[in-house]
Amino acid sequence: MKGSLAAVVVAVLVLVLAGCGGSHKGPTPERTLTIPAYGPFPKQTYHVAPGTSAACRREAAAFGRAAEGFLLPFPSDADNYRVLAQVQFTAFKAHLCNTALLREELSRRLTDEQVREVLSFFGFLRETARELLPGPQR
Repeated sequence: MKGSLAAVVVAVLVLVLAGCGGSHKGPTPERTLTIPAYGPFPKQTYHVAPGTSAACRREAAAFGRAAEGFLLPFPSDADNYRVLAQVQFTAFKAHLCNTALLREELSRRLTDEQVREVLSFFGFLRETARELLPGPQR
């Protein structure tokens, strides 16, 4: 099951990021996104391009829904919601969206305590997690 889930994650990431490399300029650190190695899948770097405001809001909303689903009581499938959140976060970052949109979406859907709980399990957020903390905790 984990192998098929990993394959789905990689396939979705490739599809999401496939349209992000249309620029004719060479890659720079600001215009690339590296997906870390996962199981049998090697680390991959993609070219990125800014997304529209509407696309960024859609990705933030999808991330918020996945974070909300992650907190559903058992027997929900928290792992699936975590993977969905990771895919949406990757698309969000690939489109160079403003992190404030994620913070607004989380604060709209979750209490401060729930945000902290989600962030404690979403290690894929890395340094962005700190930016998503509520209010003065940042």
